[in-house]
Amino acid sequence: MSLNFQLISAGGVKFDEEAYEVLVPTRDGVIAIFQDHMPIISAGAPGVLSIRKKAGDRDNELEHFAVFGGIIQVDGKSARFVTDDVTVAEEVSEKEAQEALERAQELVKNASSRQALDEAKQVLRHQTVKLHLAQLKKRHHQ
Repeated sequence: MSLNFQLISAGGVKFDEEAYEVLVPTRDGVIAIFQDHMPIISAGAPGVLSIRKKAGDRDNELEHFAVFGGIIQVDGKSARFVTDDVTVAEEVSEKEAQEALERAQELVKNASSRQALDEAKQVLRHQTVKLHLAQLKKRHHQ
């Protein structure tokens, strides 16, 4: 049993295959989507979206993507997550992500206005998700 899952960003389709399970970050927490899931449309949240292609796949075989919000649409036989930005695990290293996170923390600390603080917090959330993705990649490739 599987459903067709599409991960679509402004840069194009990042994933378009059959999947057994998709773990989607939402504002209310992570939801697991399987074939015959009830139809929903929900707001996605920044986080790691994970895909299990086959029922027997172990956790270290999941494919992971960093997403920064978006919309999930499920009709029971297919699901689609549409977002502005997706980072594929292979595109990020833990060292670079950690350095970027530290720079983002400095931006938050040194923000001189409300707008600068809001923008710095958004960068911080973005870099936190990328670091989480890099750590998952490292853990699964050891």
